[in-house]
Amino acid sequence: MVIAWALAIAWTDWRQRRIPNLLSLGAWVAAGFVLVLTGRSALGAEPSSALLAAAGALLVTLPGYLTRRLGAGDVKFLVATGLLSSWPLTLICFTVGTLLGAAVGLLSTRRLSLYLALPRSLQQPDSQLARWAARTPPTRHIPLGTCLAAGLIVALLVPAALA
Repeated sequence: MVIAWALAIAWTDWRQRRIPNLLSLGAWVAAGFVLVLTGRSALGAEPSSALLAAAGALLVTLPGYLTRRLGAGDVKFLVATGLLSSWPLTLICFTVGTLLGAAVGLLSTRRLSLYLALPRSLQQPDSQLARWAARTPPTRHIPLGTCLAAGLIVALLVPAALA
């Protein structure tokens, strides 16, 4: 169920460059109910680990939000991830998501530079490559929620594959 939620976040953020409150804050409510009713997080972690993960998520994302480098949806999504899971899983999600976000940002902002670095023989003005290089991203923001969701899926699936 958490993977389906992460996929919904990823798809929505990729297409709309925003994460609806229904998806992020709804997960906060669901995670809170699960914590209170079962005494564990949705993924089976101790409540202290889930609360530490949520606080850690807020600690690492809030500065980015305050400097307008992250959207509020990204912050709420990572806090929800913490409430649903545990500190180690949230840390893996954040690390993998941030690395993916950096790669996406580098690729989307460096297109023209990459194109101009090609030999002149490959720089044909009406080529598909030239059109790709000239295209600008739809917004100045990368869909970090999509990258964080991918990080969450990796964090969930990789340990299962290694076991």
